[in-house]
Amino acid sequence: MCPLEQFCPETWALWEAFPVWVECENGDAIPADHVILTVPLGYLKKHQKTLLSPPLPLKKMHCIERMGFGTNNKIFLEFEQPFWDPDCEAIHFVWEDESTLVDVVPDVERFWMKKLACFTVLKPAERYGHLLCGWISGHESEHMESLSEAEVEKSVTQVIRRFTGNPTISPKRIMRSQWYHDPYTCGSYSYLATGCSGFDIDTLAEPLPLKGSRTKPLQVLFAGEATHGSFFSTVHGALLSGWREGDRIISHYSPSSFSVSVSSKL
Repeated sequence: MCPLEQFCPETWALWEAFPVWVECENGDAIPADHVILTVPLGYLKKHQKTLLSPPLPLKKMHCIERMGFGTNNKIFLEFEQPFWDPDCEAIHFVWEDESTLVDVVPDVERFWMKKLACFTVLKPAERYGHLLCGWISGHESEHMESLSEAEVEKSVTQVIRRFTGNPTISPKRIMRSQWYHDPYTCGSYSYLATGCSGFDIDTLAEPLPLKGSRTKPLQVLFAGEATHGSFFSTVHGALLSGWREGDRIISHYSPSSFSVSVSSKL
């Protein structure tokens, strides 16, 4: 393909035939009738003004700004032998100074590990080994990502030793996710923030160009968990939203096929 900055006559003919062009990182340009955009809401929040040309309509931008997108990470710890009981499902920590009215740790750098919600036991052990999965969210989760794995392992080990009273507990391996610092996600998944509503989710899911435009319809369609009004924040919500946009394109070309597809899923 010819880069967009160096269109040849043949490429200009393609430009007129296809309403959408996708410019790749290496400069290649791919023509298309339709594009289903599935980037996470966190990426849209960071790049909404430059991702598309022309830019997103203002009402979509405002929805993206109002919607919440947080960070929830996992910390996996592997042990040679379990220190928990065979029927244990999860290990919860209750701090003496914990208050139901306070959801922010005052000193994130020193006490980030206090935001660890719990460790769940991965089962069966025959398949996973002796593994615990720790859950941490919020600014403390984002700070955890900036630490080295050795620092994370040291802090988490100290917490487990403190609560169990066993000074010999040591994981043999640690692994953690880093969704906030991933340049293509910028966080984990969406949530309904204060001032946000289902209307914002529906608006984000609306294809471009918007209704009433005289240009070709369904040029850019939006999918992903943040566009599903019932199952946002979930993997199955992301999957269902992709099916929804695929069915939307099918309906555009063959309404009868779309009705059969929807009926079969119902």
